Amino acid sequence: METRARIRNQRGSGTRLRDEIVGAAIALIDEANDPAVLTLRGIARQAGITAPSIYAHFADLAAIITAVLAASFDQLGDAVQAALEGQDDPGRALLAAGHAYVRFAWEHPARYRLMFAASGYAPDAAATFTLVEGAIRDCVAAGASASDDPRVDTWLLWAALHGVATLEKPASADYLRLGPLDRPAMLETLIGRVARLG
Repeated sequence: METRARIRNQRGSGTRLRDEIVGAAIALIDEANDPAVLTLRGIARQAGITAPSIYAHFADLAAIITAVLAASFDQLGDAVQAALEGQDDPGRALLAAGHAYVRFAWEHPARYRLMFAASGYAPDAAATFTLVEGAIRDCVAAGASASDDPRVDTWLLWAALHGVATLEKPASADYLRLGPLDRPAMLETLIGRVARLG
């Protein structure tokens, strides 16, 4: 009788396990809507591994959070890039990018708060800034924006988008008392004014 060699399951090995750990941490934050839910034991349980398995890839919880931040900024950048690429007109592209930015924050509020907290670090945190600056420069080149300093206007727009992302509370009775507000239209007005779109 021929004996077949056992093929090891590739799940949970090497880089793949590292990605699974980060994915588990992201899932926990998104499900609980609170970064404070993260513990090594909870992440391990979510990933379907033992807690000691984490230490082959991350020294501690802080290292996992750093990886979560990096992955989250990558995801935000990808969303903005996809919005830019989906438009032919540079003005419409900038508006779509702004919508994508705010939508990411609204869909992942706890992670978004963690991304911009005072603690933590992500090497590509400014990548989205660069994308938006490029979009404003495209608008200027096409005659769609009167900006005479795209870098400063990008910072102002980034700050404005961040404000919309963090101040908006659709379920809050206080905001509902303000009366009907066309949030998508107001967001486009904000982007248009800050980026000086014609």
